[in-house]
Amino acid sequence: MTESDRAVDSPGESAPSGLGCGDADGAIAAVEQEFAAMFVKLRNRMRAQSLELHPQIQPFGYLMLGVLARKGPLHAGALADELYADKSLVSRQASHLEQLGMLRREQDPADRRATYFAITDEARRGWEAIGSRTRQELRDGFADWSVDDVTLFAGLLRRLNEM
Repeated sequence: MTESDRAVDSPGESAPSGLGCGDADGAIAAVEQEFAAMFVKLRNRMRAQSLELHPQIQPFGYLMLGVLARKGPLHAGALADELYADKSLVSRQASHLEQLGMLRREQDPADRRATYFAITDEARRGWEAIGSRTRQELRDGFADWSVDDVTLFAGLLRRLNEM
């Protein structure tokens, strides 16, 4: 049973506006409402995780480290593209992360004038520990969902991200 189902089935509680009303505008309004709630939760989680990794890391820096942990070393432009961010923002954050010992610069062997950004071993260990705990929290949260429902949810999120 989903949270929306519980909200509809629970006496004294109402579903988000638009759920179950059958019209597109109401359904879109419900999506907007759920996005807003999800955004607040994700922002708070991201802030807490970044502070856990290092008390001086900003959430954007934590995102940068996550991309580097998943994709490996990247040039500033490629990292900016991955994050849909301005290259100057990435460069400023990289300098800050480097000062904190969370990121290192590596010379590009193909072009000695260019550098890659890479996550340090210390940052990787912390990021992986946080990620492991987050995955366990997700497993716990989805415990009463079927594998098919979780797979469907992942597919719907993928479609949403492609919009």
